[in-house]
Amino acid sequence: MSHNFSMSSPNIIDWKGEDIVIFQEALLKEVKGQISSKWFYTHMKSTGNSLPRIDVLNMLSQFIGFNNWTHFLANQVPQKEAKKIG
Repeated sequence: MSHNFSMSSPNIIDWKGEDIVIFQEALLKEVKGQISSKWFYTHMKSTGNSLPRIDVLNMLSQFIGFNNWTHFLANQVPQKEAKKIG
């Protein structure tokens, strides 16, 4: 999956306003999914340790080229850690 959009910063923590809108539009175009600005600030800019809902994790995983969250974990996290997370 190719993502041809430029953000003001490569660090997602620094994204604001227009960057978030560009990301929301890319999600809608690429995987037909939506997240609200409130969700973005709650989950992407907070320091909490809780994961988003599985449907959002699946959507974000698809956005970066995986089938779903489980597929992402299997390819990104050592198996022992994946059992703790998933």
